[in-house]
Amino acid sequence: MAKAQLKILAFLITVGLVAGSLSVGWWFYTNVLLKESQVEQDIASMKGKDRPKIDPGARRFDAAIELIKAGKIEEGRDDLSKLCLQFPESATCPEAMRIIGEINMDMLYSSNNKMGKKDYIVQPGNTLLGIATKHDTTIDSIVRMNGLMSTMLQPGDHLTLIPMDFHLLVDVSSKEVILQRKVGEKKYPFKFYLAKELRLPPGTRVPLETELAGKNASIDGKTVLSTDPNYAAAEKWISARKPGIVIRTPPEPHAPKALPVEAAPGSKKEKGKKTSKTAAKGAPPEAMPPPPPSMESETGIFLAREDIEEIFALVRTGSTLSIKR
Repeated sequence: MAKAQLKILAFLITVGLVAGSLSVGWWFYTNVLLKESQVEQDIASMKGKDRPKIDPGARRFDAAIELIKAGKIEEGRDDLSKLCLQFPESATCPEAMRIIGEINMDMLYSSNNKMGKKDYIVQPGNTLLGIATKHDTTIDSIVRMNGLMSTMLQPGDHLTLIPMDFHLLVDVSSKEVILQRKVGEKKYPFKFYLAKELRLPPGTRVPLETELAGKNASIDGKTVLSTDPNYAAAEKWISARKPGIVIRTPPEPHAPKALPVEAAPGSKKEKGKKTSKTAAKGAPPEAMPPPPPSMESETGIFLAREDIEEIFALVRTGSTLSIKR
């Protein structure tokens, strides 16, 4: 009898232990494992949704703008530069770079900013070209800096001169033209321009470094000198030493040529046709203008006119032009 009772007791204890283990396991599953699984599902669901990304540069951009509005222009400009270096993927960077360029340009031509500028007194026989060449600057920058209405100089005139050590860097991938200012042995970005189009000559290998070979101005195809009264209205372009690389405004599309109308045999037009052909053969070469080049065949780095004007005043013959991909 006692043995039977012990067996029953042992059985009950075993059942109790099993039931307890099952209840503990169920509690652990419902309160721990199931909740963790639900959390993981929620996280995966949140990741799958298109949520706006946090821009780490946005707050810094706003803070820099507030500094500029408060009159701390250089401090704000420097903060914008740091922003673009630390967070180049920030959506605020394009606008930050535009503001940096505008501030740099304003400070360059500001009469209140004397840093890096020279005061020059015009001597008898001086010309703008001679002064610009001697002091490593450009005629255009002298005219703009001093607000000259004429290229005629008088002995004793005071001129503010800005030594120009500017160079160009073209980024093919982003279609950016970066105006760089050299200070010591290092070049710093000064202003950014977005090219309307880039067409490098066929076979051009990038990266490439060349020099600016010349600066040109023309009206209706005729060369215009800086002393010409119409110089400001002239179209300007900058050529590099490598053939086919020119910085200029986009070419205008040429109007299609009218198709010739065939004259009936024996008509007056048909008889006159032979006469005109004979005259054309005997005409001098200049009377037979060559057909204008098609827009598709022209190569160059094409910028807006106002950007060309700005760059034209700052770079000199011999400045470097670097092209990277």
